[in-house]
Amino acid sequence: MRELRIATRGSALALAQARFVAARLEEAHPGLSTELVTISTLGDRDRTSPVTALTETGAFVRAVQQAVLAGEADVAVHSCKDLPVAGPPGLAVWYPAREAPWDVLVGADLAELAVAAVVGTGSPRRAAQLSLLRPDLEIRGIRGNVDTRLSAVAEGRFRAAVLAEAGLRRLGRTSKIARRFEIEEMVPAPGQGALAVEAPADGPVAELLDVLDDPATRRAVETERALLARTGAGCRSALGAHASPTPDGVTLVAFVQDERGARRATVDGADPEEAVTAMITELGL
Repeated sequence: MRELRIATRGSALALAQARFVAARLEEAHPGLSTELVTISTLGDRDRTSPVTALTETGAFVRAVQQAVLAGEADVAVHSCKDLPVAGPPGLAVWYPAREAPWDVLVGADLAELAVAAVVGTGSPRRAAQLSLLRPDLEIRGIRGNVDTRLSAVAEGRFRAAVLAEAGLRRLGRTSKIARRFEIEEMVPAPGQGALAVEAPADGPVAELLDVLDDPATRRAVETERALLARTGAGCRSALGAHASPTPDGVTLVAFVQDERGARRATVDGADPEEAVTAMITELGL
């Protein structure tokens, strides 16, 4: 196979992610050329629905997946946290090495924010944990790509906003980071900072993509997504999960806020299933 068509959304971040994957593949397979196929998704066109609702229904990924299934592209590249746990049959997923998974503040550090300062986030998970750190803040919903959100802060519509560090890194915007939240302060979303590369499970494309897969990232992300899948918590509550492979298995940190309030826990397991089962028990999910 000499040419690979890579389906991606058209945002600056999505294109940067797809170019990263393309560069890795071209480097690993001399003579291979890649072409980006830009796909408009429902999430790109719907500017009013909450981000959480769009993510739950796969609005940022379904059209990109469909381009591969329809033969319009060979590979799909997504932000892993946008990928619903139930995907279309026939597609396998590869996980390149994860970028920083943490949440960050842009605009001002937490200690610099005045009482009742307006902070933007479209994520119930981020809003819940930020409210625990600073109950006095006014948290408002914010939509748009990374640069749109940075502009909203720069123009004064928000004093600060919570974004993913990984996106800022991939776009060369790390100078905008005013504070990086520690995991004790804000547990990331399942899959945050990771990319998901999808293609048909069988055939020459799958063999090309094997070079991308990072075992440690796969183990961590599959643990986090297993918690999401087994609890269904993403549909009804604010859920954060971050897993770290260890010599003895995996450590899983999770946060949830639902009708029973906010809880946080850390568990260890010999494998992802054991860690997830322990976390469900610990949090009462």
